[in-house]
Amino acid sequence: MLLTELNVDDLNTLTHFRVERFLHLFATSLPSCLIQLDGHQTLTIHCPSTEIVDDLLDDLEELCDRAWLILGVNALCLYFGEEEVLQTNTYYR
Repeated sequence: MLLTELNVDDLNTLTHFRVERFLHLFATSLPSCLIQLDGHQTLTIHCPSTEIVDDLLDDLEELCDRAWLILGVNALCLYFGEEEVLQTNTYYR
């Protein structure tokens, strides 16, 4: 028997810490965005302005690398308003 077992609250806390770490790495752009993680291992970022979209696109390789390493997602989607700006894999093989 394990000395400690993870429950749903523990998993939610770990997910929260991973998201906070990810946000901290892109502190100039991501805190004003709506971030969603879904069950299909996709990170969706809803941007409030085109300037933020441009900043994220400029850092796309690093954004994808960190999303894959920290959050474990396989895809990333950027939205401005209701329009999808980008959909890409987070890893390159």
